Amino acid sequence: MTQPLSILIVDDEPIARNRIRKLVAGDPDVRIVWECASVAQCERLDAGIVPDLVFLDVRMPERGGFELLKYFDVRGIHPLIIFVTAHAKYAVDAYAAGAVDYLLKPFDDERFAKAMVRGKATISVGRLLDAAKSGDPPVTTPELRPLLDRLLVSERGRILFVPTRDIELIQAAGKQVKIFVSDHCYLARQSLRNVEARLGSKRFVRVHRSTIINVNQIVELHPLPHGDCEVVLKRGKRVTLSRRFRSSLHPFLVGSLPS
Repeated sequence: MTQPLSILIVDDEPIARNRIRKLVAGDPDVRIVWECASVAQCERLDAGIVPDLVFLDVRMPERGGFELLKYFDVRGIHPLIIFVTAHAKYAVDAYAAGAVDYLLKPFDDERFAKAMVRGKATISVGRLLDAAKSGDPPVTTPELRPLLDRLLVSERGRILFVPTRDIELIQAAGKQVKIFVSDHCYLARQSLRNVEARLGSKRFVRVHRSTIINVNQIVELHPLPHGDCEVVLKRGKRVTLSRRFRSSLHPFLVGSLPS
């Protein structure tokens, strides 16, 4: 990576912080910018400290990791989160909040390394997309320019090119989007609005504030109360066409939608 990732470690246990510090020591791709033992300490950090990646404990005295995410929202920053905890029961909430990984204590070096690879890959994709949006993509990788015929996503440390013709629908999921392709679902750390802008409107339309669909995948429309419709896609997925977005689908239909 051309620019080291800034890492913040937040855990009330000194042993846990020390373990993470040792595991990232010597990695030229990262630098630890701060360590905190509580949410309150993080709130007192200099505003200039904006981490790329946070190793975050779930349960801490007074306030836990999810409270820190709310603070990040208030600051308007959205670092990548890897939760590090001894409690498995919060995993669903963690991923729903946009976490890139969930490390259960005690974890071994190999498991930590996998989490780091996943975090690095996700941030790398984000930086490539930011460079492309600015009109200045890396000269060494011209093939990564944002093209309307494919999307760039990361999965398990790999950077993948997903043909847009194969995408069925895209749904917002916190600070990420879910991209459904056949029987697979990819996660991309982008906003739905950003993805919509990159795809254009020749094949994809917004049917709901949280959903974009590929119009070539539509097989049925069923009227619902209050002017909404249910859209059935080729593989059986069903999504709601909100009345607010009905007009966006009109250009792709031979007839008009039922009133």
